[in-house]
Amino acid sequence: MLTEDARRLCQLFAEVLGYPGPSLARSAVECARQLDASFPGSAEPMRAFVAFAEGQKLPELQEIYTQTFDITPETTPYVGYHLFGETPKRSVFMAKLQEAYQSHQLSTGTELPDHLCVLMKFLSVARDKETVIPLLEEGILPILEKMEQAFHKDKNSYGLGIRSLRLFLAEISRKLTTSGGMRHG
Repeated sequence: MLTEDARRLCQLFAEVLGYPGPSLARSAVECARQLDASFPGSAEPMRAFVAFAEGQKLPELQEIYTQTFDITPETTPYVGYHLFGETPKRSVFMAKLQEAYQSHQLSTGTELPDHLCVLMKFLSVARDKETVIPLLEEGILPILEKMEQAFHKDKNSYGLGIRSLRLFLAEISRKLTTSGGMRHG
């Protein structure tokens, strides 16, 4: 369904937007390089994110990440929280995600199933367009737009990564809905 480049980029975005580790800058550089080659319209914000990531020490990145994603509700990476709040609907959403993950032999590790990075890993292995398109168009893309607006208010550099991801996924979504898939593009 997705090209190998798109699958690899989904994995890279999961690494870039996950809790920072020693390989964050390297993953961001690789993500920007692959975007330049395959999805150039979404590369510029990632290149700016690379400059930010390379200019910080790991403890500073971890503190910024925690402030950004763990403390600020408007930018939490939990898609289900944005869609449903802390309601039973979120639990149902997460249960359905977990079923989809199990059918693709994908483990969420210690993360909840609705975490953005887990969703990106799922997109890298998903084989079912009927699952991916609604997940993108009704879940992930609207939430990324909402998050991006929150980032504009405080000029947080993680907003660059979110913007790059939104642009990339919007292009993926367009290709999936207009061409019936991405095998040829």
